[in-house]
Amino acid sequence: MKTDRRLTVDERLKMRAVNWPEAVTPIAQMMVRIYRVGGLIHDNSMARAATHGLSFAEFEVLVTLRGMAAPNELMPTELYGAVLMSSGGLTKVLRGLEKRGLVTRAEGKTDRRSKPVRLTAKGRTLAERAMADVLQSDRKLIMRGLSESDVERLTALLRKLLAALEG
Repeated sequence: MKTDRRLTVDERLKMRAVNWPEAVTPIAQMMVRIYRVGGLIHDNSMARAATHGLSFAEFEVLVTLRGMAAPNELMPTELYGAVLMSSGGLTKVLRGLEKRGLVTRAEGKTDRRSKPVRLTAKGRTLAERAMADVLQSDRKLIMRGLSESDVERLTALLRKLLAALEG
């Protein structure tokens, strides 16, 4: 079946139910919807970050550092664990951010080979501006389909699920 538009989740599940009914369980229906919502929100966030001259990886690094207590600093190993990026990928992102004056790499106190990554004032300003834009855009996107009380209930359910899964 060739089409110029992307099928909705309901359309895909309907086709799957006809051709592979045992694969359309309540859990499968939920998971497909979670993946699709995540993808749409991620795409929206990437597009908003790009309007600030940031790749999504750069955005993640800056907002992760901004979320840390002053001096907004992490070791690279802590940072790539927080942003779910390989060390090689993170090194490339950090080089670019450092060249733009958004982060600095100071010598480590105990090990001269370890260089903590620190957010600069310029990086902090950009992180705050980009995050405000992403949050506003994501809110508009989500509120197209949910009410405030829906968001609260969904957040509570996701918190409950994650507590069990991350436990």
